[in-house]
Amino acid sequence: MRGHLIDTVRLAIEFIRFGGGCRGYNSSISFEQKILKLEEDNQLAEEEIAKIRREFDAAKQSFFKIPDALKGMQKMDPNGIYVNKNLRLENIQVYGFDYDYTLAHYSANLQSLIYELAKEHLVNEFWYPGSCLEFKYDPTFPIRGLYYDKLKGCLLKLDFFGSIEPDGCYFGRRKFTKKEIEQIYGTRHIGRDQARGLVSLMDFFCFSEACLIADIVQHFVDAKLEFDAPYVYQDVNRAIQHVHGSGLAHRGILSDPQRYLVKNSQLLRFLRMLKENGKKLFLLTNSPYYFVDGGMRFMLEGCDHQNWKYMN
Repeated sequence: MRGHLIDTVRLAIEFIRFGGGCRGYNSSISFEQKILKLEEDNQLAEEEIAKIRREFDAAKQSFFKIPDALKGMQKMDPNGIYVNKNLRLENIQVYGFDYDYTLAHYSANLQSLIYELAKEHLVNEFWYPGSCLEFKYDPTFPIRGLYYDKLKGCLLKLDFFGSIEPDGCYFGRRKFTKKEIEQIYGTRHIGRDQARGLVSLMDFFCFSEACLIADIVQHFVDAKLEFDAPYVYQDVNRAIQHVHGSGLAHRGILSDPQRYLVKNSQLLRFLRMLKENGKKLFLLTNSPYYFVDGGMRFMLEGCDHQNWKYMN
């Protein structure tokens, strides 16, 4: 086909050369250059087609080898744990549970307890002003998903795209306006460099921590005292960790379980149903035994299985 095309073009050149007048010579050169260009393009096209054909043949051979490759794969570990979205619970024989916020649910009073204990630790051990003992936990202030900016001392609520929400930037207890946010951060969006200075306050146990950080910052602002934002977070976080790690929170909860623990009758019915259907149950937690034992005894109070250790 390419040969017929070239012959046709050559005839056109000859016609122009001898019958096209004084401009025939210049036109013939132009057409000859076009012929050479056309031949080069056709050659490149054939090379490209050949390349695609080779890649297709290689992919085809790889596809044919897939069944053999699958046969050679290692079988799944029967003792492994895998995700299965089509899981039928009736086929599961063993159920495991965490303790905090799974079996044990807490009232809002828990945040006040942690707040009070951490506040006292700041004053007694870290020599914060005694006036800090007057602070009271505000359950309406903190929300989930907050960040603390250790460089600027702000509490931030970020959206899905990493931008500060208009009503989600506080310095102490004072909410910044959009204009103030832009003055401090340049933009509402938190970049990668700025994100390195943020610490997350994500879970339920961080409510008291976020509130105490804001109250400490506000206290320094009102007293016109200079402070370093990173050390405020460090001190409050250490105080919160001490409350949990020393057992102060555990002993406080067990001292008045009615005040801090919430009995969940629906959960108890679910556990009873599993037990009646012959399922094995276990509890896995890093909380100390005395704390879990006391809490489980309280939550199973009045049930058939008051001794939770024999529900497995």
